[in-house]
Amino acid sequence: MTKQEKIQAIQYAIDNPNTEELYYDLLGQMGDLKTNYWEYMTTEPINCDNELKRLPDADYELCTALLTMLLREDHFCNGSLMKRFEEGSVNAILHRMIETLQKGK
Repeated sequence: MTKQEKIQAIQYAIDNPNTEELYYDLLGQMGDLKTNYWEYMTTEPINCDNELKRLPDADYELCTALLTMLLREDHFCNGSLMKRFEEGSVNAILHRMIETLQKGK
């Protein structure tokens, strides 16, 4: 998938928020689902709130790991993805992904 195609797919996810399946599919289609997301994290056990503080300086790879982290958090704490979406974390990650793709980071 080209950078432009990724940007379009991410924008679609922003414009059409849905269930966790949408975000899993997005990452999967782009080849960016991080099954080893914990390797990108700096806290152990993973503290999602602390990890999300890294978003302003995150590169594309870290963004995909952070989104995967939130999806996994929801798996273990059913309903947490909706909370993260409502507080803006999911879209913040998606917007940062677009930003890094546009800048070539």
